[in-house]
Amino acid sequence: MILDRLKETTAEQHARLERRVDLGARLRGPEAYTDLLGQFYGFYRPLEEALAAVSGYESVGLAFVERGKTAYLASDLEALGRSTTNVPLAAAPQVRSLGAALGRMYVLEGATLGGRVVCRMVREALGFTPDRGCRFFNSYGARVGPMWTAFRAALVQFATTPEAETEVVVAAGDTFDRFDRWLATGAAT
Repeated sequence: MILDRLKETTAEQHARLERRVDLGARLRGPEAYTDLLGQFYGFYRPLEEALAAVSGYESVGLAFVERGKTAYLASDLEALGRSTTNVPLAAAPQVRSLGAALGRMYVLEGATLGGRVVCRMVREALGFTPDRGCRFFNSYGARVGPMWTAFRAALVQFATTPEAETEVVVAAGDTFDRFDRWLATGAAT
């Protein structure tokens, strides 16, 4: 099944990316946290623009427009006194199919699911809330569970062949690797 295959295949990449983010260090002060948001913005914006250009989401029960998070990152950065005007942007990956889009979204949607925990940590460490500086990590608010369930259902509906599964898994792995390399560059800090 696609969900198990995704989790197993990308587990090492996921763990490496979490180590790269290093939340403990990022929550030691507002500047480090704001730098992290800038790095996320630089990665998410071009990726979400590429994902928005793909058609067919509705065929698996998704509306991409309600899943975008770049505006939340921009809002958080603005609330913390940083403009997005000069934030370096990662190169946008090619997203040529719905399967590739779903694989790339798997990384972003999984991060959103984990954002609930991060939001609590940010509030405790820095005092930022979804109303000021932590909107991104609370993207779906109370809808995070249903949004994740709908995304998982879309993956299952799409990946009905070994080829479709592979397309999703390859795109997810590539996205984890791209995100890790982007954070490693220290861009936007």
